[in-house]
Amino acid sequence: MTSTATQTQPFEAEFERHVSECADVSGSLQPDLREWFVETRAAGMASFRSLGLPGPRDEDWLYTNTTPLRRTPFPAAPATAIVPESLAAHRFALGLDETPRLVFLNGRYEPSLSITAGLPKGVVFSNLATAFEDASVRERLGRIASQDVHPFAALNTAFLQDGAYVHIPAGVDVEQPLQLLFLHTPTGEAVAVHPRVLVRAEAGSRATIVERYGIDCIGALAGGTCLTNAISEYDLAASASVRVVRVQREGTRTYHVGLTAVRQGQDSRFDSTAVSLGGALDRNEAQLELAEPGATCSLNGLYVISNKEHVDNHTIVRHAVPHCQSAQLFKGILAGQSRGAFTGRVIVAPHAQKTEATQANHNLLLSREATAQTRPQLEIYADDVKCDHGATIGRLDEDALYYLRTRGIGPIRSRNLLVHAFASEITEAVGQADLTAGLEALLAARLEAGPAIQTDASED
Repeated sequence: MTSTATQTQPFEAEFERHVSECADVSGSLQPDLREWFVETRAAGMASFRSLGLPGPRDEDWLYTNTTPLRRTPFPAAPATAIVPESLAAHRFALGLDETPRLVFLNGRYEPSLSITAGLPKGVVFSNLATAFEDASVRERLGRIASQDVHPFAALNTAFLQDGAYVHIPAGVDVEQPLQLLFLHTPTGEAVAVHPRVLVRAEAGSRATIVERYGIDCIGALAGGTCLTNAISEYDLAASASVRVVRVQREGTRTYHVGLTAVRQGQDSRFDSTAVSLGGALDRNEAQLELAEPGATCSLNGLYVISNKEHVDNHTIVRHAVPHCQSAQLFKGILAGQSRGAFTGRVIVAPHAQKTEATQANHNLLLSREATAQTRPQLEIYADDVKCDHGATIGRLDEDALYYLRTRGIGPIRSRNLLVHAFASEITEAVGQADLTAGLEALLAARLEAGPAIQTDASED
């Protein structure tokens, strides 16, 4: 047996069962759509067989240990048996209870929890299974997140079932954030969900999109093992502006592998804030192509982890043409025996003159056993550019802690105040008051609830 076969075998076995189950429920589909699903899934699995799971010899996956994924079968998550109305999806809405949202439970669209009314004329906000009835939507799948080069994009396509589709027409400004909530319920066995997001922002359009990945807390909290393999594709036309807030908190036994792939047209703007609040493994990957002059992007990230949790942020920004700008800022707060990693790569093509690019990664270690690894990288093939990068790894300022203690503030509260101040640069960068408030509340709850984050403070 070849090494690649060994790496893909568990998923291949589950794929055969998944295809069989899909065939049992696909009788209601139009023949052309049913045939497309069959061919698309088969092509995805063929690409995954060829690529295999990445390992430690793959430089881009140096800090992401995929060994547990090789050893554990991950069948597709079953439909939830809990009455949908009891799930209270608003708990995951960052305080945006009444704004438009699409809710998915164990990978399946749940219309009873979704809100799709009140959108500007022409905006399409629906689940992918419905949107795929339009052949033009099917043609766009995989244009930006290529299954030929990314193994988890291939795996996602192989298990394609449903996801979110957003289309913002030219010149339309969607004022309310559009929420995409992907929730899974604890089960007694390891399961997998493969969410897919496809977003088209036409010329001059504006929108804010919130991707939230979480675990439903009603019922047993034993927390089964889950693999979330999330692929999001964003296509921005000229002068389009899209802001994305991505939040992951799915449980301590969750393996989350996420890829956000973006293509930007002329004078477009893409702003992203990714927040990770723990898990057995969380890989947050972003690949951006600034394909036309004047494109601008900012990537911000915050990870707050403890115990033995692991987060790996990996970004690639390609400046393919002149007069584009990119900025990256990632901050980590690590406690317990957690491990955080950042790899940021900026690639400036030979003719991409007048490029401006910055990237920075700052890590705050709250325990003696926490580990941070950082690799900001520049690949510059043009000579008229402004590019810089930097990274820091350190501990809380003892003088600041002492000052707070002399003002009668307890050790844990003092530490949390300084940690919150360290993180606020990321939460405030969202630029929308309601979303910032929601993220601030989520961060405060994480700091207060995480005993491992407070361990060293209690020693004072």
